[in-house]
Amino acid sequence: MTDLKSASTKFDSLTNGQCRPQTAALNFDVTGQIRLLDHYFPIVRMLSEGEIESFYQLVQHIAEHPNFDLQLIGPKRKNITDQMPSAVRHLVAGHLAEVFFFRQDILARFLHTARHFQIYTVPEAFQQDGGVAGGCYNPARECIQIVMSRLFEGFNGTAPGVCPFLHELGHMLDHFDAGCGSMGRCEGLYPGLRVSDGDVFTPAARNLFIKGKRLELNRYLARQSGDFSQPIPVGHPYVFQNDGEFLAGYLEMFFRNPHYFAAQNPDLYRAYCELFGYDARKAWTEDFPHYVNANRSFYLSGQTPSKTRLTIPNP
Repeated sequence: MTDLKSASTKFDSLTNGQCRPQTAALNFDVTGQIRLLDHYFPIVRMLSEGEIESFYQLVQHIAEHPNFDLQLIGPKRKNITDQMPSAVRHLVAGHLAEVFFFRQDILARFLHTARHFQIYTVPEAFQQDGGVAGGCYNPARECIQIVMSRLFEGFNGTAPGVCPFLHELGHMLDHFDAGCGSMGRCEGLYPGLRVSDGDVFTPAARNLFIKGKRLELNRYLARQSGDFSQPIPVGHPYVFQNDGEFLAGYLEMFFRNPHYFAAQNPDLYRAYCELFGYDARKAWTEDFPHYVNANRSFYLSGQTPSKTRLTIPNP
């Protein structure tokens, strides 16, 4: 109990009491027993015991990878990475492992050179270093920037909820060119969806993605014109702003409300299954309801959605 209190006090000290991790994370910091992190990664619900072991080996591999550049930043841009709690490092590494567990070929490309992630102790530190909202992808730095508390905010219920890191990872993957390993391409496509990606290119996923995205756009445009005869889009108008927000929003929804996603747009959902190598529905008995309810309530309110700059890739 004393060790657990000490771990909690460390978070309080680093974040001025603004980040309160779940007991599971604190216990992991104390004991190093990695299975305590199961709650953070829904994928473990669908894996065999052997696969779970492999999953956590991958988490550890990423956490220790020389190109996994995870930094902890305090006020006045002070780098205090040496004070980073182990749970923070393994939570971020675990999200990457969950996305790419069945596509470690793409992950290997992704980690071939340094990938940057900056975690901030408090919102003030985040703002002082140019952060936007509570988390963002900074293309100039090729870096995800996020406040530490946001890593834990969606995990207080019986099942995982909001996950801002996944959203920002969607933006980061949009900028990643798997063909040459550089950042900055930003074409509204995940790695694996371009012919130029080479041996990680997944043609079936690309074809389904284009078909499914076109359907989402057509449904959105119908709502804009006052046509309520078509089903509503899966995503909120926020993710229809542009291609980057579409990738970020739908990535998060694939890992949080897969049943609704699959029912509303089977082709687009299958694109994600093909690309990432698994069906996220197997990890969920029922969806995290917030995204479903928030998105549905907007369209059913009769409000006119904002303009969109969404584009459809060439087949």
